Amino acid sequence: MAKNTTPLTEKVLVSTDTKQALMSIKEPGERYGDVIGRVLQDRKRHDFIAHLDKIAEEGEFVPLDSDPEYASLKKEMRHDSKHRQAGAAVR
Repeated sequence: MAKNTTPLTEKVLVSTDTKQALMSIKEPGERYGDVIGRVLQDRKRHDFIAHLDKIAEEGEFVPLDSDPEYASLKKEMRHDSKHRQAGAAVR
């Protein structure tokens, strides 16, 4: 992760255990704020994936083939693909 170049604006008090945990995952040249930012980014990613998993498990989905717009796009893509293949064969 790129180092944060934003000037420091706040002090955050943490316990000794938390500081030791941060030190254990700190990369060379990183500030503690960079480590915290990285941890928060990982947490956001984790939460987003959990949200997608929940949708996949609980969501109700409509088959795309029953959607007229999708069927039209699919037909158009097949048509374009055939023309590209024919053009490649001519070259």
